[in-house]
Amino acid sequence: MGHGSHGEQIEVLRAGEEHIAQIVELASSRSLSQADAESSVPVEGGFLVSGYTEDDYLARLTTAEHFYVAVKGTEVLAFLLAYSSDQVEHDEWLNRRIKSTLGSFLVIKQICVAREAARRGIASMLYYHVLERWEETPVIAAVVDQPPNETSGRFHRKLGFQELTRLTPPDGMPRVVWVWRKPREAMLRAQYATSVDLYKHEDNTNWQKLNNFFYITAGLAAATAFSLGKEGAGGSLGKGLAIVIAIIGFGTSLAFSQMLRFGRQYLLARKSAVIELEEYMAWHGGHRIVTWHASEGTDAYLKVSPTGLIMVLLPILVGLCWLAVIGVLIAN
Repeated sequence: MGHGSHGEQIEVLRAGEEHIAQIVELASSRSLSQADAESSVPVEGGFLVSGYTEDDYLARLTTAEHFYVAVKGTEVLAFLLAYSSDQVEHDEWLNRRIKSTLGSFLVIKQICVAREAARRGIASMLYYHVLERWEETPVIAAVVDQPPNETSGRFHRKLGFQELTRLTPPDGMPRVVWVWRKPREAMLRAQYATSVDLYKHEDNTNWQKLNNFFYITAGLAAATAFSLGKEGAGGSLGKGLAIVIAIIGFGTSLAFSQMLRFGRQYLLARKSAVIELEEYMAWHGGHRIVTWHASEGTDAYLKVSPTGLIMVLLPILVGLCWLAVIGVLIAN
């Protein structure tokens, strides 16, 4: 049970014969044949590919493990139809292929929300009504991805789904198959701790690289000064040795710049993994830590780690200094 954006009471009920007429009407209004081919449609207003008839819906009242409607009073605002792989029909190419490859599952076959009720969280309400009651096998949802449906991707990730595969059935419309598995609290905690540790390890590794770079640069600078100084070889020999050392310094700067560039990319990848886990845990009652305030416009920098960019630029700056030294030595 929930409330819409205007405070109305919305209930989730098991679908019955009294709802079938409205379900058929709603499904017809959201069928793919009614869609504008140039639209990119979110889950809440998603179009239906399966052309179910009234008899099909009546049959699913008894065969589908999950067939729910979201109603306000007697008005059906949305419905969700889901059934186990044991109930898959012979003409369901995609579901039969997944079953033969991966085993049993529950498929969310149809999710449909009336246009006037879209973007009120009703689709999420119906999804959670199923996910909270299903524990036996993974849950899958196949979404048409032509054109690419970014809204659907965000919706499913928010609910804890992961992209399983991409397939193109005989109808020629490519699908993205999302999968949800019952979360295990202990496993989530362990994975989150591991992700944070990997993130910290990558950060420490990058700082260690920069630290080593400064040690090497200081040593090369001292060797250059020695070659050109009174205690060095002096003359043309000392100048030639200083040029060689400066070239080594320039090459070292480039090498460390690349190492730190890739290290920053690994760091951002680790951070992204932590953020995804944190977002999922926050949706289920946890708190954001890594991305705290990151959604605010003035604090958007929290998502990208600008310090890492400075780490990459420092060796480049030192490399330019080595080039200047080489130029001066050659000119003189």
